Amino acid sequence: MLSVVFLTTSCFKNSDINIDPNRSTSVDASLLFAGAATQFSLLRVAELTWPVALSTQMWASGARWGLQQAQYDQTRVRSAWGRTYTDVLKNLDVAIDVAEKTNPVPKNAIAQAKILKAFAFAQTSLLWGDIPFSEAASGKVDFPKFDRQQDVLSGCVALLDEALGQMDASSGRIIAPNDLYYGGDMAKWRKFANSLKMRILFSMIEADPSKSTAIGQLVSQGGMISSNADAMQFRYFNQPGRQNPRFSFTAIFRGGVQSDWYCSKVVLDLMNTLKDPRIPYFYQVGTGAQAGQFIGLTPVETFSATSALVNMNLLRADLPEVSFSYSEQLLFEAEAYARGFASGGFTVANERYRAGVRESLMSFGVPMAEAQAYANGLPELNASNFRTQLAQQQWLDLFMRPIEAWTQHRRSGNMGQEIPMMTVPQGAPVSGLLRRLLYRSEEVNSNPNTPSGLNLDTPMWFDK
Repeated sequence: MLSVVFLTTSCFKNSDINIDPNRSTSVDASLLFAGAATQFSLLRVAELTWPVALSTQMWASGARWGLQQAQYDQTRVRSAWGRTYTDVLKNLDVAIDVAEKTNPVPKNAIAQAKILKAFAFAQTSLLWGDIPFSEAASGKVDFPKFDRQQDVLSGCVALLDEALGQMDASSGRIIAPNDLYYGGDMAKWRKFANSLKMRILFSMIEADPSKSTAIGQLVSQGGMISSNADAMQFRYFNQPGRQNPRFSFTAIFRGGVQSDWYCSKVVLDLMNTLKDPRIPYFYQVGTGAQAGQFIGLTPVETFSATSALVNMNLLRADLPEVSFSYSEQLLFEAEAYARGFASGGFTVANERYRAGVRESLMSFGVPMAEAQAYANGLPELNASNFRTQLAQQQWLDLFMRPIEAWTQHRRSGNMGQEIPMMTVPQGAPVSGLLRRLLYRSEEVNSNPNTPSGLNLDTPMWFDK
């Protein structure tokens, strides 16, 4: 018999799509997987969205409820660290252990759990840097060591390769309703694993240029996300208890009126420069503004009636949590071709670039004809402009995915030359831009292996 405790500290813990967080129960691998996936998605769209989106200037707070970007709020981040290890990684480890002891062994179920595990570990490292990895979540080590970020990310790539090698058409898998991403479609899991591997390799490329070979092989071989139907998404529904947590927050605390998440001047200025048609899809005008009057806020400005807000349509109840989109895939491929990692040069790079921008615009609601016309009118990528042109579009594409957007920004250029350029907010506790989250005090106080001497603006290994 197996006893597992799911720990939840989220204000959305009463959602009936969660495994009961307060009860030990005997479960099988598929239920453990479903619980881990649910908690991971909740972390991505709730606990981690707001501090990351605000402190990296993707969204603005307008100083609502005392929160400013300059403060680099860590309140929710503290719970996110613990829940990632207890509610996500621990349960995935146990799911794998249960599956491996099942006869016959469900190889595909193990592969699914390993892919999600690699995703969670890579995300955690790109948020915090060096993290417990090789000795983590097993329950066998009281004070796990903190592995170097380069080893964690390489280990995640290896874990994905293990999962891909285990997939077996005749073996058991986790299906709906417990596979909340793909419903047991292993062809789509394979594509996501390859795309995730490419994303991780791109996060490593500036610190380890040798990763270009592996990226080029992935692009040349294909087998990655190739349509919107392949996108990795966790679905929410317009039903009580099954709603996107961003909507739930607004419904519970603001009576359904969006009055917390404002338009960041950094984003708006870039979009105005690019004449980007997504502006009215990203934002809604303030209650005191004129039609079409979008006004952004700096990190320290207080909101007013004319301040534009993040569009409520992007906070709606049934908006899925996107883990990997088709547009992201296309823009990565454009970068690979433009940088010479795969043969095809700028001819193919431009094709992927325009397709990626078109798909991104359409994903936010821009009509197809308008999206295609805008993409067609973008400057041709060439050796002198491709880094800037691509980085701008990659960052904007990730507007509702602040975790990935932050990684993209840090890797977009040398420190001080990131795209788009940002200045340090007035009153910030450090002299540079935010480059990492801090380990929670409980970890520092309980685990002597926790790295010390790090500040919010201390760059990570990948961040060159």
